[in-house]
Amino acid sequence: MRRKAGSPNVITLAEARIRRALAGLGTIPGSEADAVALSEDLARRLAELPPDQRRLLRRDLSISTNDLEELVKALEAELGLLAEDLRAMNQRTNAAQAYRRAATIAPRFRS
Repeated sequence: MRRKAGSPNVITLAEARIRRALAGLGTIPGSEADAVALSEDLARRLAELPPDQRRLLRRDLSISTNDLEELVKALEAELGLLAEDLRAMNQRTNAAQAYRRAATIAPRFRS
């Protein structure tokens, strides 16, 4: 597989940041209902905060959002590389099968 230098580290770092941010919120959503409940809880918590803490939380959420976007980009890049590798492997497999078929059929016509 062709990878950019350090691409696994980018994914690992972004994943770690997101997990740490979600763990700080007290839950990691596993379903759409969990995500809705989490967003409602965050909105309630945000409304209860004093303005200076609200600004700090918004900054942290902005950073987390950026980290999520970077993670999505890195995962899409990895997915693209995996798709290329799979296509190349399929082409090699098809070529090897065709060669084997030709090798088994050709001796019949030589005699």
